[in-house]
Amino acid sequence: MISTNSSDQRTFNSFYDTYAPKLWGIIILSNLPMPESESILVNTLAKAWKQFDQHTRRETHFFTQLIGLAYKEGLPVDCLKAIPRFNRSRDIP
Repeated sequence: MISTNSSDQRTFNSFYDTYAPKLWGIIILSNLPMPESESILVNTLAKAWKQFDQHTRRETHFFTQLIGLAYKEGLPVDCLKAIPRFNRSRDIP
């Protein structure tokens, strides 16, 4: 849950606008049922938001962490293989 502080709301909106579309594009590649895909997105973003201050704000680093969270939420490994950064066997659990 995000704070009612307008600064926090703006930060969350920026966070969401930056990461949700990219993450959603990857989740859609998995061809999971829509409710499952939406659940992965929502749960991943909620967990990521809680960790947002703990990470550097470098987009590539944080997005890698975001993909890892999505995998833990149910994003299939086959979907990760379609992403060049994760298309190495040592990167995929």
